[in-house]
Amino acid sequence: MSSPLPIVLCAQDAGIGKPASELLLPEFEVIHFIQSLSAAQSEIPHLLAGRDPQSPHVNDVGTKDYSRPARAIIFGRGFDLEDIEGLRESVAGVSQDPILWIAGDPSRKPPPGAILPPNIHQLVAGIARKLLSGWVEAGAASNEVILY
Repeated sequence: MSSPLPIVLCAQDAGIGKPASELLLPEFEVIHFIQSLSAAQSEIPHLLAGRDPQSPHVNDVGTKDYSRPARAIIFGRGFDLEDIEGLRESVAGVSQDPILWIAGDPSRKPPPGAILPPNIHQLVAGIARKLLSGWVEAGAASNEVILY
């Protein structure tokens, strides 16, 4: 079996990130979990280059195995698409491999104060697994943003 695809998960709630990251194994390995845009801006360039992000934002989500560069970055709906696009442009060329960026579709963003379903981590993991698997099956050769 080939090694799992190293990915970065970005969400504001570690309570969703931890169970979702565990549900993605064994095909996809969450190596790092990011909870804010500022942390994403400082840490993602390191993660794409296969380096420890030297993060002061410590949490217990992800394997912290930085020996291989991240190949995909998944953003929860709490992150704005404009910010993600700006971040993507700022790190263009850091990785030698194509990177898949998965982001929430702005037209499907829940209203402020919306109550998330109790199985949200299963929904997130299911969507991520489907999109990641499709990208890998297509050769993992496209540098793109996919909206969910």
